[in-house]
Amino acid sequence: MINIEIKGVQFSNKGAELMLVAVLQQLDKHLDEYQITLSPGVNLPYEKRAKLGAWQKLSFRRGNLDLTGLFGKLPGVIKRFLKRFGIVTEADIDVILDTSGFSYGDQWPKRDLKNAVKEMKRFQGGRKLYIVLPQALGPFDRADIRAEAEQFVNSAHLIFPRDEKSYKACLAFSKNNNLQQSPDFTASVICPVSPQSLDNVVCLVPNNKMVSRYHNDEAHQKESIYIDFWCYIIEFFSKKGFKVVLLNHEGKEDLSLCHKIQSQSSINTELLDGLSALEVKGYLGQCHAVISSRFHGCISALSQGVPCLALAGVINMRLYIMSMVYQKIF
Repeated sequence: MINIEIKGVQFSNKGAELMLVAVLQQLDKHLDEYQITLSPGVNLPYEKRAKLGAWQKLSFRRGNLDLTGLFGKLPGVIKRFLKRFGIVTEADIDVILDTSGFSYGDQWPKRDLKNAVKEMKRFQGGRKLYIVLPQALGPFDRADIRAEAEQFVNSAHLIFPRDEKSYKACLAFSKNNNLQQSPDFTASVICPVSPQSLDNVVCLVPNNKMVSRYHNDEAHQKESIYIDFWCYIIEFFSKKGFKVVLLNHEGKEDLSLCHKIQSQSSINTELLDGLSALEVKGYLGQCHAVISSRFHGCISALSQGVPCLALAGVINMRLYIMSMVYQKIF
């Protein structure tokens, strides 16, 4: 049975969870049987991995120290023993599907690229497949990552940049015919219809990255402006007779931002938190309109015919949405 590692997914970020759901739905559609593997992490708790029947990958990375490949060389008797507890090594994996979303480029640490390249090369040596599913990639302008970026682009079996800007960033290094621009794949996710009537709801999806120092040294100083904007939107649509709802799309940081917006708004605003990715997409698909700073918040709305105002952050959302309209994927 083929063993597929799905890399880059998690349950805190609803976009990352939705990508996991999308992959599983397509695997169910195209493969009679398969096994999935997930790496443990803070946002990939054992309980949720176990519900999916996923193997746990034995890996260890701390800074520049990476023992993951070495674990694959453990004696067979040890690997068979580990399997009793649902633990496999890299040697047991046939394909890696990388769904990191937006993790490789100038804004991210060099080691993320470096670790991915190491995995790709190990898989090349074992005649296995490392496929980078549709995601934002680049830019790769930093001098210290250009060499790693070139290896990244040329060591993967296939890479699917999801927008023209990402495609061109990869094409600049490409020596193989392994690039194919392809749109985000969560648009195809089938989700249950919410029993609620949401025709009068305008849903707001903030993003803490818009005011995070990690991506922009000046962004944190603009937090008050960003919060004021949301408060204005709440007041504007409330006066028009709409019910305005805030939705937490990613974990504690987005939740904290939602609470700040709630506390500073003059209008009492409902906050949705703790929904699954499928529930989030189902909810957004029935709203009157959506205003989102989260990429997959926009995609979940637009792919279901719901008008959405996209507030661009770290990704060039405008160009991406224009390309989707051009390709008529909706």
